[in-house]
Amino acid sequence: MTTCYFCKGRIEPARIDYMYNAAGRYALVRGLPVERCAQCGEVYLDDAASRRIDAALANAGAVREHLDVPVVYA
Repeated sequence: MTTCYFCKGRIEPARIDYMYNAAGRYALVRGLPVERCAQCGEVYLDDAASRRIDAALANAGAVREHLDVPVVYA
């Protein structure tokens, strides 16, 4: 994909910190290689990125770091 599905902006390779939630389990994958729209910021995951997220959730017992995250109810 070379243009964004939503705004038709240019898609570029990027690295992001990606927070994922699956059934109440959260994983933060740091430095995830993705493609991102330079105009609107929409993120596109390829198969390798999806597998890395799945592996992070599957290996939740091998936690490297804990983060304190404030929870705000609106």
